[in-house]
Order: sequence, then C-alpha cells, then structure tokens
Amino acid sequence: MKPISLFIIIFLLILATFHPAASESQVKITSIFSDEHSMDVTLRSGSDPMEGQVIFKLMHKADVIETRTLDFNTNGNTETTKIIMWETRPQFETYVATASVYVNGKLEAQTSYPFSYGFVVLPRFQVVDLSADSSGIDLLVKPRSMTNPAVADFVFQLIQDGDIIYTETKYNIPVIQSTQVLTNWPILLDDNTDYMVRVKAYSHTPNITSSYVTRFTSRQDVEIDDNDVDVDDFGASVTLFGRSQVPFDGEVEVQLQNDEGDPLVFTGSPEILTLNRDDTVGIIWDGIAPGTYHVYFLVKTLDLEILDRYETVLLIPEPVNPLSRPTQTQTPGFGVFMGILGIIAVAAAIRKE
Repeated sequence: MKPISLFIIIFLLILATFHPAASESQVKITSIFSDEHSMDVTLRSGSDPMEGQVIFKLMHKADVIETRTLDFNTNGNTETTKIIMWETRPQFETYVATASVYVNGKLEAQTSYPFSYGFVVLPRFQVVDLSADSSGIDLLVKPRSMTNPAVADFVFQLIQDGDIIYTETKYNIPVIQSTQVLTNWPILLDDNTDYMVRVKAYSHTPNITSSYVTRFTSRQDVEIDDNDVDVDDFGASVTLFGRSQVPFDGEVEVQLQNDEGDPLVFTGSPEILTLNRDDTVGIIWDGIAPGTYHVYFLVKTLDLEILDRYETVLLIPEPVNPLSRPTQTQTPGFGVFMGILGIIAVAAAIRKE
C-alpha cells in the first residue's frame, strides 16, 4: 500500500473518531400525531440553537391533499411542539400525515402517521360542544350510552402561530352524563389577535386519542354590574367586572341628557381590569340645573368601542325657599301680660270693699 493512501485512511479514521456527531441529525422528531382535525410534531434539537422549517403534508395514497409550513427556532437540547389545523374537509377513509424537518435547506428528519377518518372503534364519550373566547374554553361531553360511562383525560392547548402558549390537562374526568369541563386562561392575551384552541382527548377504555379544534379572536370585555349603579344630585358611581384576559384600559363615560341643549358629559377611569376583577368608578358633578335627565353609562375602550351600557333617569328638583313670616309690631306675649295685670287689679279692688 502506498504511503499516501495509508495516510488518507488514517486521517479519515481520526475524523470518524473525534467527530462522530458530524453525520448525526441536528434535530430529531420525538413524537407525532394527526387526525382529520389537526396535527402536531415534537422536535428535539441538538446541543446548538437552530432555526428551520417543518413541512406538514396530508396525503391520500400518492396524492398530496394539503401542505402547511411552519418555522421553528429552538435553543440547544430543548423540545418544541408545532401544531397545525387541517383546513381540508375529510373525503376519504384513510390518510397519511407526514412531517419533514429542514435546517438550512437540508432535510434533517422525516416521519409519517397513518390514520383513518372516523373511528374504527368509538370512544365511549362524544363531544357535544366546544367553544372558546378571551376568557377561556368550554367543553361539553356526554356518554354515548348511559349504561356504558367513560373516563377520559382532556388536554387544553392555546395556540398562537403554531406554538403552544398555554396547556392544561384535566385528568380522569368521569363522563356518566352530560359533563361540562371549563378552563379559564391564566395568561394575558393580546388584543384583537387570532388564537387557535385544541382539545386532545384520551379515552381510557378503549385506548383512543382524538382532537377537537376551534378558533377565536381576542377582545377586551367588561360588564356593568346592574345592581351597583348609583346616581343622584352630586354624582354617580358604577361597578365594572372584567370578562376577558385581554386587559381593559378604557373609561366610563356618563351622559346627562334633557330636552334643553347638548348633553353634559363626565368621564372616569377604572383600574386596568382582567377576568373576574372588578372596580368601582366614582364621578362627581356640581351645579346641575334642575330638571329630569336621561343618564347614559357607556364603557368605552381607548379606540371608542362601546363594550357595555346602562341607562337610567335622574330628577334634580327645584330648590326649596323658606316661607316668609309677617313682621311683628309688638312683643310676643304682651296681650297675655296685660290680661294678667287686669286680673290682679280686679282682685285688689275686691279686697278693699
């Protein structure tokens, strides 16, 4: 063997010994799930931070039904989960979902997940309703048969741009009748932002995993407590309740309107309100002319959107003047005094006789 060839072989062996990770993937797919509603894939990165793309494909036989792409950005030695919602309505009985991971344009990992549209074996419960808004999520389930109840785990996921920003699991929920499962968001939401919500349901018996999805656009939301509104000659007060995890930063406007002229407008600002927090706003006025006023309470955002309103009536009476008294020309009790003197004089005259 020539010396130059021997040198090359030794050099390659050294490279293989000291750089075993050079041929290894920078990112691995650790889990994957898909059904007709949604798909998720969990990635584990290597020791270095990285950026890349995940390409999701929904296929029937050799035909690509739908393709979705999400970017990802991970730190070293961490896991991240990316989720998409399928937009295509199911048309076939069988599908294959694939996930392909690219870093710097190079395919680093790929896997597939076959599934059937509908259940081969039905879980013992069914989802009757799923709704979500800026306060939380509301799930209603019921057993398929009253004689065959179910037990299930429900994972609630709040998703923004393909990333799970909040997750909560309800374990061992018995479904023996219509059962409502609620979760309030404990995190703050951005105003006027689109969010997706997914419920991943794990049936204990039979062992079936399914997903259910919905969407909502976040909004500020506050409510006037109708039982705690006061208005009188001196001012008004109103209590507000927060109904959203989008912080309310606005004002209460009170308008007094009668048949004469423009309305009188007063404003007050509550504390910043979120879900289940309350605050009472007090407004003072002075010198309001007598009359009957329609009073309008308007809760407005800084963009002047009216979130709630309340109306009532206020009567401010005319001021009452004290009654005038006639001028007295003699000392009070003078007639009585003179009468007493007359009686004394008569009595003295009788004694002299």
